[in-house]
Amino acid sequence: MVSPAEMAVRAVASGARQADAFEYLLLLAGLDNANDEPPRGVPLTPQEAARVLMVLLNKPVTLGSFPPRMAACHLLREVLEGGEVSREELLRRVERFRSVAVLRPDGYLAWTLSGRTQQKVGPVEWKEEAFRAGSFELGRFYTVDGWVFRLADAQLRPVMAGPGLAEVYDDADYIGRSLDGAEEAFVDLYHAMGQLLTRPLDSIAALQHLPAGIVALIASSPEYLERFRYMTRGEQVKAVSKLTTNLILAFGTAGGTTSTLTRALGGLEATVPVLSLSAEGLLVVERVVVPVGKMATVLSGGPGAAIILQRASTGTDEARSSARDYPQDYASARTQNHSAKFSSEREARALARQKIGKDPVELEPGKLRSRDGKWQYRAKPEDLQGHRPGDTPHVHVERLDPKTGEVLENWHLRW
Repeated sequence: MVSPAEMAVRAVASGARQADAFEYLLLLAGLDNANDEPPRGVPLTPQEAARVLMVLLNKPVTLGSFPPRMAACHLLREVLEGGEVSREELLRRVERFRSVAVLRPDGYLAWTLSGRTQQKVGPVEWKEEAFRAGSFELGRFYTVDGWVFRLADAQLRPVMAGPGLAEVYDDADYIGRSLDGAEEAFVDLYHAMGQLLTRPLDSIAALQHLPAGIVALIASSPEYLERFRYMTRGEQVKAVSKLTTNLILAFGTAGGTTSTLTRALGGLEATVPVLSLSAEGLLVVERVVVPVGKMATVLSGGPGAAIILQRASTGTDEARSSARDYPQDYASARTQNHSAKFSSEREARALARQKIGKDPVELEPGKLRSRDGKWQYRAKPEDLQGHRPGDTPHVHVERLDPKTGEVLENWHLRW
């Protein structure tokens, strides 16, 4: 089957549709609907660049579209930072990518203007606060100088300091692989992300080993965090892998630094791109006026840095941090133990979520209590693995006396 993006690319290649170099790059990057493209006859404004960037971020990405999307996002970020540009200038900027390649999440180098595979580097691993394969890093651009790959600077010119990173050789024919299928394409990245995640993933503290941008994005999106807590491990790994991929594509990095916006922006207020996450996991890019003294995580892998605003302190936040206001739970002679079997971890967690309700209080990692103090969820690593040979993985849902903390019922939800 042919995807809409592939159909659009084929229409241009066959001459059935006319497109300039910038429009063709957007097609290769996955922008398959002509109505989403910026108008050709007017300058590209920062507002329009932010809109197109958001559309691209929420399009499926494959190995084939990964390199062109990195290039397209870079061009859009340049407009976000430097202001509107004419179509002529935009086409000139596209031409700079003629000999520029990127590292894909499967460990191969590929060209940005075509998506064509060039050569194998190695497996992608998390090292020194970045995803790397050999001397190459996800989110960076590399250009050819004398048949040697070198790191490119912000203007996509080769950085001449030090030796080249690798010789250019063509094993694309030998690879003979399909570039379609987002699920299979990023299995190496899934594996790398899985090594950074610890169980249980029921709190922000459990995400501390992830890139700072991912943690800030999830922490600033309470509705999404609520859903994330009750995903299975496999779903959580795929979710953070997708977010990581999109941040690398759009901003060149998944890391970030936290500071006041006045300091990060040189002491000036400005209209800047703000990144947020919907409850469904969709990335939203908006241009907003920066408030003085606001704390945020700043993502910057090149031009057009984006910010993730930290949530203001609310009554909910204060209640969550005041776990000592709830009595300590304890079992007694009256505690009734029950067991229930589910077909999957997801079903078990769904029931737990229903009992503790929205916005539960985090007492400690792996332990959440409902706002009214009547229900508690517990999931320690030993619970999720089974305490002993023959024991099945499970989580606990407990009914409590809200005044004393006595455990009245302890349900073992197994799968």
